[in-house]
Amino acid sequence: MSIQQPRRFVTTDQGHADVLNVPIDTLYTNDQGLAEQIESIKKDPAGNGVASKEALESHASNTDLHVTAAKQAAWSAAEANAKKYTEQYAAPKQHSHPASDLPSASTQARGIVQLNTSTGSTATDQAATPSAVKAANDRANEAYSRADQAFTQASDLKLKVANAITGKGGNANSGMTGDQLAAAISGLSSKKSASGNFNGQVSVTSTNPTISLAISGLSFTPSIVLVNIAISSSTSDYNGYISNLAGIRTYRGADASVSYSGIAGGFNFNISATVYMSNNVKTQAYQWYAFE
Repeated sequence: MSIQQPRRFVTTDQGHADVLNVPIDTLYTNDQGLAEQIESIKKDPAGNGVASKEALESHASNTDLHVTAAKQAAWSAAEANAKKYTEQYAAPKQHSHPASDLPSASTQARGIVQLNTSTGSTATDQAATPSAVKAANDRANEAYSRADQAFTQASDLKLKVANAITGKGGNANSGMTGDQLAAAISGLSSKKSASGNFNGQVSVTSTNPTISLAISGLSFTPSIVLVNIAISSSTSDYNGYISNLAGIRTYRGADASVSYSGIAGGFNFNISATVYMSNNVKTQAYQWYAFE
């Protein structure tokens, strides 16, 4: 429907026709402008900045991201800035650095470290190689093995010492500490002893020969003395030990009596021998032992 101009008031109409006709004319002019714009939109929607119904529906169903020109411009500027920064400051994926560019590591900061094969280094900015770790581990295992052996040997020694103390009349066991074993040893009553040899000292040959033996210079006065003697004759002989505590009588008829006196630092030992039905008897003295 075309826009019709409203009837204008005329002077014959009652009222103020000129006052009312001005807005009526304005409305008519506006209506004509709107009519022209509508026709232009129908003919060229895009040229008038208006989307057609079909375009609007297509746009509404389109899932692609639509970016405004302002956003596109902002994105392009940001992209350009990023590319510029990358070109100026960012390193390419494949690149290298001289060693001087890399910081050295410490206990407070990360960095590069120098490898070290030493097992005795005290450096805090170097790293041990696997070979150094293995060497240290081997030494630790060796030390552990030796310590274990030493512990076993020490345990065996403690047992032997404890048994020796017990054998001497003391009181000890392998569970004691070294100090306790030492105290047990100190508590043992110790006896001094000495030994020597008369080297075949011989008596005169007679029916009842006597041999006198004497020792001096000892650090104690003996209470027991043993002497290895040999009594020989034409009919019998004897070889054995005689003590100061008693004489001897043998099944072969060789007898000996003892006269003993202990002196400070030594002893006097006199042996008188006889052999049944023999006049040619002699006595010889050899190894001797003296006990406090």
